[in-house]
Amino acid sequence: MALDGGGEVLARVVSGGGDEESRHHDRISDLPDTLLLHILMLLPLVEAVRTCVLSRRWRGAWTRLPRLAFDDDAAPRVSRFGNLVDGVLRGYADDVDMPDVLISVRRRSSAGDAVRLATSATRLAAGSVAARFHLYLSSAAGNLYNDVVEEAAAATLQLPCFPRATEFALDFMGVDLRMPSAGTFAKLTKMFIRGVRFTDGGEGISTVVSRRCPCLEVLLLHRVRGVKVLALLAQSLLFLRVSMVMQLQRLQVVSESLREMQVHRCFSLTTAPTSMLLNVPVLEELHWEDHYPHDDARVSLWGLPRCLQKLVIAELPRFTKILQHFHRADTLRLEITIAPISLLSIYFYV
Repeated sequence: MALDGGGEVLARVVSGGGDEESRHHDRISDLPDTLLLHILMLLPLVEAVRTCVLSRRWRGAWTRLPRLAFDDDAAPRVSRFGNLVDGVLRGYADDVDMPDVLISVRRRSSAGDAVRLATSATRLAAGSVAARFHLYLSSAAGNLYNDVVEEAAAATLQLPCFPRATEFALDFMGVDLRMPSAGTFAKLTKMFIRGVRFTDGGEGISTVVSRRCPCLEVLLLHRVRGVKVLALLAQSLLFLRVSMVMQLQRLQVVSESLREMQVHRCFSLTTAPTSMLLNVPVLEELHWEDHYPHDDARVSLWGLPRCLQKLVIAELPRFTKILQHFHRADTLRLEITIAPISLLSIYFYV
């Protein structure tokens, strides 16, 4: 693990300073573990890890931190950010649950091989994280769509299951994401995926959500490619947002618990016939903003409540297809794009 720099300032604080008595008595190290961890939480993670060199008392303190927040902006002197992530995840205490793991990479110099960093981090954390796992690589640090000539050459990230995590978020522009074919996200309640490409037409993400996430309540998919069919059988799902899911042709959702659903520009870019099929009997809010490219586009909404608390339809030219499925909406908002009228065709009479 590469930890550049030193902890001289912190060492002086811990060892005391000023009078003779302070130099012979380390009051901070005498504090209970809970307070030591609180002190470490106030430091950037790389500085918290460096405290292991201060004394035997501090050697393993950082390995029980209640949150591991990796941020390359907070570690400008770390030359190999991926090594820092690997070293900390490998060195974390085995006898306690790994807490939140939050990884943010904003600089290309920090990312190095971004796919290797993501692969190693997910593999090391998958079986141990008992709370949130968030991995964010900014487009400046690793946008693989800009790094390759053809999309077919994009690198693949094989995602493992996180059986104990409660939240999972992956933001990685341009990587080909392969969902796990075995195991479960047994305790996962929230999943957010952005920027990736699926090469199986959507079968992997559909299967994982439908069969491997028994407790999933919130699902957000944003700016993902390669999903032609998204078929979700998720009885625990409460909130669903699919936004700019490029090339989507069919969206099917079956859920006895879904309360709010948002669809944002998912059918606009495909040239194939499209359809949306919903069986969501307790739905309260439906937000749909899109363009239908074909006259044969189908909207099949069965198993729906006849009344909604809120219905928002934006830019759908054939919005009456949706309106006819509901007797009442407490709040109804229609946003319709009207082509501009040429000023030459307007006559003013005085």
